[in-house]
Amino acid sequence: MENPHSTPIFHLPDEIITLILVNNEARDIINFGATCKQFYELVFNNDLLWKRMFSKTVPSAVVKHVCTRNGGNWLKEIIHFYKLKQTIHMELLSMPSAYNRRLNEVSLTDVGVFFSFATENNLNYYYTIHILQEIVKKASAKIDTNQCLKPLYTLTVIYYAKLVLRYLFHTYLAMKWLQKHIRIELTPVLVTTFFLQWIDVTKLYSDEDVEQKIQLLVTRVEKILEESHSKLKQNHHADGKKYTETQLLQAITKVVYNNSKVSEAYSSKTLDIVKVIDENDGNLISYGAIYEAVAKRFGLKCELIAFPNHLFLEWQSSDKPNEYYTIELSNGDIKPKRCCPFAHGTQNNYSYCPDSLLKYIYSSYMKTKGPIKSYKTQNAIHLWDIFGTNQNANSPYKNFFQHLVKYAQTPAIKTTLNLEYLEYVHLKMILVLSRLNESVSEVVNRRIVPKTRRNINITVKFAVGMVCYHNIYNYICVIRGWEADGTHLLIHGIDDLRVKEQPFYCVIAGDQSERFVAQENLKVVYVPFRIQHLEDSLAREFTHFDGFSYVPNEEKLKEYPDEEYYIEALKKSVLHLYT
Repeated sequence: MENPHSTPIFHLPDEIITLILVNNEARDIINFGATCKQFYELVFNNDLLWKRMFSKTVPSAVVKHVCTRNGGNWLKEIIHFYKLKQTIHMELLSMPSAYNRRLNEVSLTDVGVFFSFATENNLNYYYTIHILQEIVKKASAKIDTNQCLKPLYTLTVIYYAKLVLRYLFHTYLAMKWLQKHIRIELTPVLVTTFFLQWIDVTKLYSDEDVEQKIQLLVTRVEKILEESHSKLKQNHHADGKKYTETQLLQAITKVVYNNSKVSEAYSSKTLDIVKVIDENDGNLISYGAIYEAVAKRFGLKCELIAFPNHLFLEWQSSDKPNEYYTIELSNGDIKPKRCCPFAHGTQNNYSYCPDSLLKYIYSSYMKTKGPIKSYKTQNAIHLWDIFGTNQNANSPYKNFFQHLVKYAQTPAIKTTLNLEYLEYVHLKMILVLSRLNESVSEVVNRRIVPKTRRNINITVKFAVGMVCYHNIYNYICVIRGWEADGTHLLIHGIDDLRVKEQPFYCVIAGDQSERFVAQENLKVVYVPFRIQHLEDSLAREFTHFDGFSYVPNEEKLKEYPDEEYYIEALKKSVLHLYT
């Protein structure tokens, strides 16, 4: 019996239906619009609905550019976005089968298809980056719960998404660096943010956000100055200035170093200017850049000067032009600058150089990371491919800088870059750069020979993906593969009967080294755990850590087709022993 108090959806005002629809997925809304003529007109002629849906789909900063590109046809734009998203997903999912066996690194020309559709229109480059970053973000969140959503949200797809993001960002940033250099706009905060974006391509670091945070600090300094000196009878000094330089510096120090923690670690967190200001946790570089930026807003002559192994913040007093001071980067204290004994009486014959600061940030970051390799450290190494200091013939960026300098006076460099909306001259230059260097090395693929346990007489106790412990050398490792015996070691002159009588495992140790280990030297870790710093090395072969072991992806299972069954059996036996 129909409820007399219920209202059929046909009788609801369009505004109410719109509010309901906006909380659904775009595909469901389109399906709803196909149910009848009334809802078809409501859905497909509702600009407000599709504008809201578009605003939910992409960052709000892009919304203003849609009107420029197609007059605000929101439905058309969101359909275009989802088609591009589907294309990117398909291309990413095709990469493991195409490149899993390759020994060479995936090259810039290998990902040319992504550059092709990323440069189709003004917004596609940003869309492509946003879609790839969302894949990494969603997959990482799922993997953190020891699960994955196959086939898209896996470690393997994250690995290839990061590779594509590397090439997309680095090509764009190469143009940006030259443009800012020509315009003399590479301030310390911009150089720091540039390096951060170069190494961490999974997030977007905006210069505009940094500028807003710096301006917030400037406002706080002004407030402190007004509160501290409001009771003074004289508001202006003899030179007409409201505050002395010392008063300004004291206020800046109070704001910048208020409850701050100055870390000796140079990580993506402590180099993130926005996060450092919000959380009061940075390093000497980030605090020096922040201090210099705020001081410049008040007209103070401060410069952050970098040498290969030394960084300091220098202040030159306008009242006493021949006197120089250093501002302690750890706490903001002002001290007279000591003369260099090798300066031959010259007080100051150097100045701020963005290239020197970039090199200092790079060396500090790499010293912090030490021997551990990750996608971020690999991105950092590629930084010198752009500027020609790396003479590797296979460098993907080896001719970038020379090409950009050659065309420095063209609109591609002279027109202001904006990642959210790239002009066609920028897109054309990016496409040219992506095709500039054909790989000169021959593609080498591993030969895959499927290994099954049923065809061997020796018992293989451990499975691919298991976390194990070395009995003798006391290190944790993850098994990447196994051989039925150690006959492959005989070519290295190892002639031992035990080599032929037991399986050997290819493992990656906690220090990221790859080793062959005899079965007798391994034992099970009964409470296995995820080893995150190894996952950049494991990602090509495994989808995720499921709480017991790393799960082989489809390409790995082609090499070890029986492994899933044995992993499950081993998991049950280990859990039974442990419980």
